[in-house]
Formats: sequence, C-alpha cells, structure tokens
Amino acid sequence: MRRRRRPRARTARQARTYTINELLSRQPKTLQKHPRYQSLLAHYYASRVLQTMSVSRRCYSLLNRATVRPENLHHFLRTYRLPADPFFPTFFTVKRDYLAERERAKEERHGYILSVMKRLPEDIRAKIRYLGFLERSFNGAGLSPVWQKQLFPTSKRRADEYSRYGDTDWNALFRRHLDALARRYPDLAPVIADRVYASFVLDLVPEVIPPTAPAATRINRSYRRLSLLHHPDRGGDPAMFIEIKRARDSLLN
Repeated sequence: MRRRRRPRARTARQARTYTINELLSRQPKTLQKHPRYQSLLAHYYASRVLQTMSVSRRCYSLLNRATVRPENLHHFLRTYRLPADPFFPTFFTVKRDYLAERERAKEERHGYILSVMKRLPEDIRAKIRYLGFLERSFNGAGLSPVWQKQLFPTSKRRADEYSRYGDTDWNALFRRHLDALARRYPDLAPVIADRVYASFVLDLVPEVIPPTAPAATRINRSYRRLSLLHHPDRGGDPAMFIEIKRARDSLLN
C-alpha cells in the first residue's frame, strides 16, 4: 500500500510593514512645498520612536490617503498603537491640503478643457461625440476607454492643440483613432472604420451605429462643396482635395 504523504505545514507569511521614513519618501515633491512640511520633518527627526517604528499595510494606507478625520485621530492612534506625537496631526493636515489642492487643480483643468472643446466647430464636436458612441456600442461594458485616453483631451496643452487644428489635422487624428478602435475591438470591421472615416472627410456624420452609407445625393452634394473649397487651383491643399475624392469614391462603391 502506498503511504499517504503528509501535507506540508503552511508557513505563515510575515505581514508587510512600512516605516515612517518610507511614508515620507513616497510623498510627491509638490507636497514638500507646504508651509508646514519642514515642521513635519522636525517632528520626525526629533523622535527616535518614529524613526524606528513600523506600521501595518492598513495603517500605512490610512496615513497615505489621509482619510482619518481630526475628531477620529485619537481612536486611530489607539487602534494602531501609535505614539501621541504631533507628527501625525501635522502629517494629516499637510496631506489633506495637498489632496484638496490637487482636486481643485483637476476641476480647474477639466473646466478649461470643456470650455475649449465647446468652442470647436460643431461638425468637429459631432464627430468626436459619434466616435465615443461608436466605441461604447462595441465595448462589452458600454464604456469608451480608447476614446477617453486617445481622443478626448486630458490636458490643457492637448486642448490648446485641438483649437489650432485644421481639416487635415482632424482627418489624420480621426483616422488614427479609428485604426486604434479596430485593433481593440475585433467586431469593428475595417469596412466600418473606413465608412466612418470617409463620412467624416465629407462632413457627413453617420446618424446610426453601425454606420450606413449616406445617400448618393448627399455624398455628391458634399463632395462638390468641399472640392471647390479645397481645389488646388483655388489655393486649396492638394492632399486634402485627393482625400475628399477618395472618400467620395469609397462611399459610392
């Protein structure tokens, strides 16, 4: 008979701990500009206990995220057996001020971006909105991660770049974005991406998802208008003129 193997005794893993020095060294540099940061360091270096102690992962997380309210500080110190040192209330004040300022800057940046986007031509905004809806229809969770990461600006600098874009710039951006969507979502066939792009070039934003080809009369009407506007003999961009013709042929074939 085979002898049964005894299961190996599991060795308890030692819980990860953190030092106060690690907590300080991992703070963002902008936090160091706080008026009370030097006072914070003074409290740390004046205490041998703070320099040698370690805290649990949970305690470190609460400290780093500054989620402990001032009225609960006493309970926090007791729960994690921390010394009643002025370091802790000072750290929470400094970190809360930093997080509040970062949130304020985030809201200000978002407001600036929205104001720039609202000043874009309506046809450009319609194309951007359509691409967001298009991705959501192919995303299993109804989200638009590629749109949010690659198309909608997340910085003032990118928003300002958009405000200076011309037709050629927008067409190149939309082409890259559609190619990125086709790579991310296998169900988004190249024919769909090409149809959307050709429609965009002719300023014919699709009305449904997946897009259907516009009526031939709309295609030809838009082509005539744009070809006159961008014709090289009238000082237009030859590359844009060729792109318009290619878009018309793509939609009519």
